[in-house]
Amino acid sequence: MKWRQLLVFRLGACLVNLYRLAFYGKFPGGIALIWQGLRIKAVLVALAIGLVCLFGGQWLYEKYGYQQSLQQALGGQPQVADFTAEEQNGQIVVTVHLRSPDNLMPTYKELERRVSEALGSRRFVIKIADKRDAGLEEVLYRSQFAVYQALVQGSFKEMEAEVSANAREAGAETRIYIDSENVYLTFTRGDRFLAEIIPRNPPQTVTEGGVPYA
Repeated sequence: MKWRQLLVFRLGACLVNLYRLAFYGKFPGGIALIWQGLRIKAVLVALAIGLVCLFGGQWLYEKYGYQQSLQQALGGQPQVADFTAEEQNGQIVVTVHLRSPDNLMPTYKELERRVSEALGSRRFVIKIADKRDAGLEEVLYRSQFAVYQALVQGSFKEMEAEVSANAREAGAETRIYIDSENVYLTFTRGDRFLAEIIPRNPPQTVTEGGVPYA
């Protein structure tokens, strides 16, 4: 909201200055624009500056205004340690660094809702950044066949048993969450954790998971 208010204020000030230029031939501060008495040139200059202000301000808001909206949406969330956002290939990539893997499914759902509200009609991808290491990645690799088999055959009990066994062998704890859209896996060992979100259906460029950090 502060960004929008600032943009409106600056555009308003710009339009006031244009009025002075077009009708008085002067900028603020008394700087005169005189070209042999031809006021039409001043009007054309005013029009050109007005278009730059209008479309330049709109471009700046479209390009960078979402950062403020995302800060308001995600900055106070207890599970969010940090986040970054950048535009890539026509969509906003939001990378969220989690404090812990606890309650991954409801945490992700809340993140998705807040990001969607903040970005409006913009396309976006959410990436979950975790603290994985090579050992946890090996557990995920060994568990992937059981997960994708369960997505095809519906054998989620068997999947849970095999994934949990793989985690125990590596000295890690695991939690598995399932809803109508995704399978949510977390592996934790010591101060390291891995969080992976696997779509149950072909991805619709809404979510990605598993970005290591720190």
